[in-house]
Amino acid sequence: MLHITEVDTSKEQMRQDLIAYLKPHETHALFLLGNLQSHFHPAFVYVAQENGKIAGVCGYYPAFESCTIFSTSSIASRKFAELVLQKHSSVNTLLGMASMIKPAFEEFVAQGRKPVNPPEMDFFELTMESFKPFSLPDVVIRPITERDVDSVARLLHLLHHVPIDDPITEEERLKVRASSVSFGLEIDGRIVAVASSNGLAIHAFQILGVATDPAYQRKGYAKAVCSHLICYMQKHGGKKAALFTGRENVAARKCYLDLGFQITDCYYFGIFQPVAQ
Repeated sequence: MLHITEVDTSKEQMRQDLIAYLKPHETHALFLLGNLQSHFHPAFVYVAQENGKIAGVCGYYPAFESCTIFSTSSIASRKFAELVLQKHSSVNTLLGMASMIKPAFEEFVAQGRKPVNPPEMDFFELTMESFKPFSLPDVVIRPITERDVDSVARLLHLLHHVPIDDPITEEERLKVRASSVSFGLEIDGRIVAVASSNGLAIHAFQILGVATDPAYQRKGYAKAVCSHLICYMQKHGGKKAALFTGRENVAARKCYLDLGFQITDCYYFGIFQPVAQ
């Protein structure tokens, strides 16, 4: 019989049990694993158990109004969705490997939540043996600092189809600060391209928040800043990188394939209309 409970991940034994369950599937459970390792985002964590064994883990992250799931059980995926929708009215994003998230996505829709985007994305993975470093002469790539937060938040508008010059919210600033590793490419004192990571889970890391100012695109800047980030993570123990991007994003796909990434799976990144309060 499958049952789901909320767990306290501040208890070391519980945290270690969840890490042990997720560790063999590191690249497919990066956000859950990374957060369990480093507690970089406040989260509500739910665990499915069957016959005394862990059958799935779900995390809800209030700062991002997002939910992610790792479970090979479609029943657990649906039950996680039911529970999260019951407990968290503001959950607006559902993400994870398609095989694990699709049942939850279908449950969201069945309960009246309206998706605003096609959720299917390509999932890319890179081993350091396949990595093809890329650099450009006469450009400055440096760590993002507090003085860059607004510039980065403005670039990230591009990923969410928001006009780049729209006002920046404090919530957006908090999201920029939440990435533990971020690098920007600077031209004439301006950050014009950025790439970030939420750090190592165990040996793998996710690349996210890759964006380039439209006036500086098609110059290799995104590829250069991603390459710099990968080199940095490699020096700090990273052995594998993962990311996802839309299938229609031809430029991003070429950038990642040129760096040595391979498309290995389908990822779901489902965004839903907010529920009227």
